[in-house]
Amino acid sequence: MASASTKLIPLNKLAISANNVRKAKTSKAEDDELYASLKHHGLKQNLLVHAVGDAFHVHAGGRRLTQLQRLAKDGHIKADAKFPCRVEAASVAQETSLVENSLRSAMSPADQLEAFARLIDGGSTVEEVATRFGVTSGLVERRLKLARVAPEIIEDLRDGTMTLETVMAFTLTNDHARQLEVREAVSHLHAGGVHHTVRRMLTDHAQSGNSRLARYVGVEKYKAAGGPVIEDLFSDEGNVLLEDGAVLEKLAVEKLERAAKKHGKGWKWSEAVLDFDYSAGLRYGHVYPEPRDLDPEVAEERETLRTRLDELDDLDNDEWTEALEQEADRAAERLDEIDNIESDSAVYCDAQRAIAGIIVTLDYQGAVKIEAGLVRPEDIPAAETPAASDGADGDDADDAGSSEKPPAEDTASSVVVAPPRSAKLPPAPVDPVTAARKDKGISQSLADDLRATRHQIVQAHLSADYDTAFDAMLYCLCRQTFANGYEPLPLDVTLKPATVTASKDVLQESIAAAVLSELHGSLRLDWLSKPRPEDFEAMCALDEADKRALFAWCAGYALDQQLSSDGRADPVFELLGRRMAVDFAKFWRPTVETYWGRVKKDHALDVARDLIGDDWVADRSHYKKALLAKSMEAYFADDAGERVGMSPQGAAKTAAWLPDGMSFADGVGADSSTDPNVGTDPNVGAAVDASTIEADADAGAGDDDQDADSEEESPDEGGLPDFLREHVAIVHVDADGETRSLDPADVLSGKHRDAVPRRATRSPMGDAAE
Repeated sequence: MASASTKLIPLNKLAISANNVRKAKTSKAEDDELYASLKHHGLKQNLLVHAVGDAFHVHAGGRRLTQLQRLAKDGHIKADAKFPCRVEAASVAQETSLVENSLRSAMSPADQLEAFARLIDGGSTVEEVATRFGVTSGLVERRLKLARVAPEIIEDLRDGTMTLETVMAFTLTNDHARQLEVREAVSHLHAGGVHHTVRRMLTDHAQSGNSRLARYVGVEKYKAAGGPVIEDLFSDEGNVLLEDGAVLEKLAVEKLERAAKKHGKGWKWSEAVLDFDYSAGLRYGHVYPEPRDLDPEVAEERETLRTRLDELDDLDNDEWTEALEQEADRAAERLDEIDNIESDSAVYCDAQRAIAGIIVTLDYQGAVKIEAGLVRPEDIPAAETPAASDGADGDDADDAGSSEKPPAEDTASSVVVAPPRSAKLPPAPVDPVTAARKDKGISQSLADDLRATRHQIVQAHLSADYDTAFDAMLYCLCRQTFANGYEPLPLDVTLKPATVTASKDVLQESIAAAVLSELHGSLRLDWLSKPRPEDFEAMCALDEADKRALFAWCAGYALDQQLSSDGRADPVFELLGRRMAVDFAKFWRPTVETYWGRVKKDHALDVARDLIGDDWVADRSHYKKALLAKSMEAYFADDAGERVGMSPQGAAKTAAWLPDGMSFADGVGADSSTDPNVGTDPNVGAAVDASTIEADADAGAGDDDQDADSEEESPDEGGLPDFLREHVAIVHVDADGETRSLDPADVLSGKHRDAVPRRATRSPMGDAAE
């Protein structure tokens, strides 16, 4: 390398070299950024120059030179101010310029975010930071907005595994737990376009600030009521999504009820209804307003106009003139005005209001809409009897020669009511599933947890069962393609995962979670990083086993979630579970935290009575709920024979019990508390009396007369899928931190529930991986 020296050279001695390889023009924003940096921080990097006569030409650092000259022109520095330059031979100028412009990397937005944040924390304002670095205040603010994203996502941005656009999509929520759940769900997707998926998943249940209810309530009123919002921090339009639909609906109903009270004065009843469509109106009778008599002068004007139009209509075509056409147009317009006056003057009489009411609702734009003159079926006056009608006819006949008619009575019986156009709708049926759950004290959150737990276990099976996954996916694809594309299906072919945020805690460190982790770790996903269409060619080159593993994982990823007892449970979903012989009892047992501590005491006692016996219930019916929950956990554990001395027959029953909806219909682990054919075992619970309350509540040892070890049955592997029985070897970390690989049969039988699943080291689709 040729020798070079560094010297201070006056600005007015410097010029751009023709050897500078950078020819592309930069944007004004980029130039302003460099200008501000040089103004506030000075020149931090030497210019590279070569001598041309008495002057020096800059072959690396041309942008810096241009902005220094601009600073001199603006009077911020002197024209002859000296700057450090590295003087090189002219022969290496072009090569040096190429090296400098090629071997450099732009600053990561993550690093820029942290740098800006430190300056702001140090007391600088957004405007000051923007001025010093020559960027807009908006850019500084956008970088700072990324601070609401979880640190793990910022690290993804820094190491290049996530794009800035995707990170910006995560700012739609401040909930780091939800952000990380979505991050995990999209981790298998290719980086390009993944921000659309993130945005959709974070806003699935939110309503737009321009929605019908939001317009009616008002976004500010919603916020004032504590409703959370999702603000698109990177949208120029300031889009807002209202996250809590329940709060928004409550506010809308309350406002509508006030409107119904206001507009309902004088009516028999008034009601506020958010949605009132055509079919809903068919159940009501209707009364219609009657127009008031027009002002006599207006009525006379209308008759004059009608007469004149009739005269004009009788004219022959050759008699029409332009003046007559204009006259006819004016007459027609005036008649329309009079008709509108008559229509607008129509009113409901007191007799109509006495039996009818109004419904105040919203139209599609969120404006108040009043449906008036509705008569409930029970309020429709009874029809007059034939005798009464005959008498009335006779009176009319006697008075036929009179010019005066008796005034009509202003009563409900004289009101003409158009009957309902549909039969009276029956009251909404009570959902038996919801009622049964309510009786047992099973809250919505507990049902959600059970549904999410069931989903995770079935997902672990389906994600490793190619045959079932293929048939399920093919079935859904065919139904979407050749049948009604809007019907519910067991798989969502748009391949978006089910939302389980609320139940996330109960899904961690479970056997199913470990199986899913192992499955994902074994997938061949390296082809996704290749450019298109090379990625497609690489995927096609995978062997059949790798393709099957990918297909099954995608099917499991798209699996919907349901309890079999849900009102609209998909029967095909249940068939899939029976086909895979999913035994939920080997993956999940009811504990204090997962079930018994969250249901009513009476429900727990009813289950115990059916499976353990009346004597056991009688001995423990006086327990407080917390103590009973501990006892139930011990007796319904998979090792109840060892823990509390139950007989093998009794322990087998309680170890297989599951709440309503967890097991697959006609499958293993049905809720025997609802099965009249399940009897009680006289030996169950007989060995444990009231003196063992503390022992069984704390899951201690049972009666000494029971030899649990000698009566313990070996785990039944007959109903397990091959991939669980033969391939899965899950690594666990025990309480002492020791890592060990467990036998699948032991894991599934529950022998190692004290160990915490951390990761898997063997592919369920093939050989062990280090």
